Amino acid sequence: MVAALRQAGVPVALQGVERLAAAIDAIQPKARTDLYWMTRIAVLPDILHLDTFDRLFDVVFEGGSLPVGRDARKSQRHQPQSDDDAHHKLQRNASAPEARGGIRWTTRPSIADHDIATPDDDLIELPELLPAALSYVADQPFDQLHDGDLRRIGQWLEEVIVSWPLRPVRRSRPHTKRGMVDTRRTLAAARRTGGDPVRLVHKTPTQRPRRVVMLADVSGSMQTFVRPYLHVMRALAASADAEVYAFATNLTRITPALAKRDPVDAVVAASDLVEDRFSGTRIATSLQQLLTHPTWATSIRGAVVLIASDGWDTDQPGDLARRMARLQRHAERIVWVNPRAAADGYEPLVGGMAAALPHCDTMLSGHSLLAMREVLLALAQR
Repeated sequence: MVAALRQAGVPVALQGVERLAAAIDAIQPKARTDLYWMTRIAVLPDILHLDTFDRLFDVVFEGGSLPVGRDARKSQRHQPQSDDDAHHKLQRNASAPEARGGIRWTTRPSIADHDIATPDDDLIELPELLPAALSYVADQPFDQLHDGDLRRIGQWLEEVIVSWPLRPVRRSRPHTKRGMVDTRRTLAAARRTGGDPVRLVHKTPTQRPRRVVMLADVSGSMQTFVRPYLHVMRALAASADAEVYAFATNLTRITPALAKRDPVDAVVAASDLVEDRFSGTRIATSLQQLLTHPTWATSIRGAVVLIASDGWDTDQPGDLARRMARLQRHAERIVWVNPRAAADGYEPLVGGMAAALPHCDTMLSGHSLLAMREVLLALAQR
């Protein structure tokens, strides 16, 4: 059934196949109707492919209408939609007002138990429900996606990221009921009541967005992940105070290039700025340039630093360990994103990764859209 769906153009994700296998093993359906609903819930990516699914289910399981209340649909045999037609239909459904029955989300959430947020999570997070145009790529590795998917992911991330890591500042703001007593404003108000503080004026601490500094490894070993990570970093840089650097053998600031409105143009412009892209890797040298630059070094003080690299480094591990220790002293938190960490049995045995890991607060894979949610949560942790 899965092979037939994929041949017909239905993007069935590997996670859906695993869900179906687990459901069949647990429930062991005995009726054809049970198998229909189990297969549909597990593998169908969105409602746009429902006609194709119904037709192929009949073909695979020797025809016959199912008692599921869809006889009217069964009587009409529609041809599978093309990708462009499905995308245009999705846009019409998403833009239809709710008063006419249109719905914004048309797919089930594709999440695991560890992805469920708790009520106390006041952090950056991806919505549990993804748009139908992105649901089928949520668990696919970034290096397997084409430019169209990356463009939609970057635009969507820019829209949904509404929170950001915060830092406390010395200034406070007045509050009517709670917080500390503002002595200066209370005494100023007491002048109107003969010097008696009849009304207490309170104040509460103020917070501002914390800067995020992102470093993307654009060397040859990270070639397949460079464009996806630049799309994600562009979306983050467009949300709040952020600086983006790219490094291979040298460090290059690409924040101005990523400010372009179109995601693809921004990534192309950023790639053109990096003259040593897809060459060797010198992480320790690049960090030294960041730490000693008269302007760039000020951006990492009290910031959350995100480093996207596989850890392959031609510099000496001892040099990288010293640079990371110094970076740790200046930064608020260091998050290392290594796409190779998603492989089964991965261990950080590479010299550069082993030297840098003791100075990192978190190491994550960030190899897909669902895995990137954990990265966003780590960035926004307070």
